[in-house]
Amino acid sequence: MADFPHLHLVPKEFTANVKWRREVLLQAAEDAVFAASIRQMCAEDCLFYVNGFAWTYDPRDTKVPKKPFITYTEFQDDAIAEMIDSIEGGYDIACPKSRTMGASWMGLSVFEWMWHFRHDLSFLLISRNEDYVDKKGNPKALFWKIDFLHENQPKWLLPNDRWLGDRDPNRKGLHLANADTKSVMDGESTTGDAGRGDRRTAMFMDELAAFELNDGFKVLKSSRDTTKCRIFNSTPQGANNAFFEVCHNSGARVIRMHWSSHPLYNQGLYTAERGPNGIMVPKLLDDFKGFVKTQRKEWEEPKEFLYPDDYPFMLDGKQRSPWYDGECSRCVSEQEVAQELDIDFLGSDYQFFDAEFIDMLMNEYCTEPVLIGRLLYQPDSCDPQGFEIDPKGPLQLWFNLPGAGPVLRSRDYFQGRHFGLGSDVSFGTGASNSATSVVDLATGRKVALWKDPHTDPQKFCRETVALAKWFNNGFMIWDSSGPSGKTFTQELLETKYRKIYYRRNEESAKKKVSDQPGYFLNSEARAVLLQDYRHKLGAREFINPSRAGMRECLQFIVQPGGKVEHSASANSQDPRGAREAHGDEVVADALASRILTMKPQTVNAKEPEPPYMSPAWRMREAEKEKAASKREDW
Repeated sequence: MADFPHLHLVPKEFTANVKWRREVLLQAAEDAVFAASIRQMCAEDCLFYVNGFAWTYDPRDTKVPKKPFITYTEFQDDAIAEMIDSIEGGYDIACPKSRTMGASWMGLSVFEWMWHFRHDLSFLLISRNEDYVDKKGNPKALFWKIDFLHENQPKWLLPNDRWLGDRDPNRKGLHLANADTKSVMDGESTTGDAGRGDRRTAMFMDELAAFELNDGFKVLKSSRDTTKCRIFNSTPQGANNAFFEVCHNSGARVIRMHWSSHPLYNQGLYTAERGPNGIMVPKLLDDFKGFVKTQRKEWEEPKEFLYPDDYPFMLDGKQRSPWYDGECSRCVSEQEVAQELDIDFLGSDYQFFDAEFIDMLMNEYCTEPVLIGRLLYQPDSCDPQGFEIDPKGPLQLWFNLPGAGPVLRSRDYFQGRHFGLGSDVSFGTGASNSATSVVDLATGRKVALWKDPHTDPQKFCRETVALAKWFNNGFMIWDSSGPSGKTFTQELLETKYRKIYYRRNEESAKKKVSDQPGYFLNSEARAVLLQDYRHKLGAREFINPSRAGMRECLQFIVQPGGKVEHSASANSQDPRGAREAHGDEVVADALASRILTMKPQTVNAKEPEPPYMSPAWRMREAEKEKAASKREDW
């Protein structure tokens, strides 16, 4: 951990800090040796430098918009120390934060301190557009903050050639040089390949979640070889962005800057718990003297924060405070609360599935697959030959098979049971998964999942037909929209497998069946399908043991106008190799669950009789004779 040998000399109480600064400046103005020693102490201790000579700007405070930067011991000191360690040790940091936590000022102060006192270093500042990187008079701009730090320092502390304003020969647009240390600081926006072909000591990326989707992932890719240290700072904005991936699917060290760590925001910290009579009552968590009254006198608790007698406690079980309650009252939606205050990535989207209920179902039903492997089958006929155990195989089973050995032949295990198979079809290029979900129509339980990103639609079709035959000639439904869906449909018709879904008018009361095979998933049909799936999960009519499939539900969001989309369609990483996850397993599950509401005679209809003396008829008659001879021998 970074060392701060002189921090204890600077008082952190506001009045005492201002007095200390004044006395140091007066003595340094008269004593050059004293000034030089203070400058050396600043070079040795970043927090001494920040707490003694850095300033911040907050125009919301109309009385004192310019304030001395006094770090909060509870979280800011540790965060600054971690940032210094990441630069010196060469690793990435992600800082998901609540709003107004000072994260940008902290990161920029660390970069400026190293630029100021360390030799031959090179830093890069990145934001979503050039005006947020460097624009004169714009307090949102990163370089504006750097300039603000310098404008409020004594001249003896600045580099010898650091003149202010336009007179500074080393301060140009998107560039700042230090002639004393030979260190530089540059800025870029994400409109290009930021950092590509460059080499930097460290990079600071401000509000990464707000970058345009393609720009966010482009800058991650282009900056990976630019530096060993990238510091990402942002409030969450859903799961469909690069910042979500950095925080959840990368090796970056995550520093959460939650409002409850801020000593001004967490005064009167409380939550709620269930009392002896089952009624939710407040439970205080803070350290400020006072007490709280409830309707039950015996629940009065002496604490150190004085609430009004009629304080309207929010008894939802969340961690709250009077400051938090006030901020929530100003938010227009729960999504805004999740984004700006709670550091809740998924909650900051308008989620289609209820997160708490999905978590409850996962705890109740989700288990690891019993078997993983692949189905062996004849390529031409798609007749199954047996199940081969393979930990890297595409087929997951949530049941055991009788027998032993590497290949289990057990079609008889499914006799007397009926199954439905729902399939979502991809191009098979590795960009997303093709997936088939298998449901037991008697119990509504998902029993199998086939999923792979590198299987083309034709082969995926034959895999699924073989799977349907293996599951006692199960009923197939699939997404027939788009080029991949059409290719799957054409291949399916070539196989002559007949227990398949034919399109019907879902808005009609009669739902008359057409001669068009497959379920055509346009945006409206997708919304209807997912609404039906959500209902079946809620009613426990469809039981899903797949943790990955249930977790994928949380990434579906409702767009303006009611359109339902998968929020991580452009970025989520799949362990089986898909570069993007588009909710494929959820769509397959939803299609499989759709079969549960179809008429039993449609689902379990027998295959049509083959024409007399046709090859299929002859094969069937031969099988009958063979079976009859076995019975006679018995």
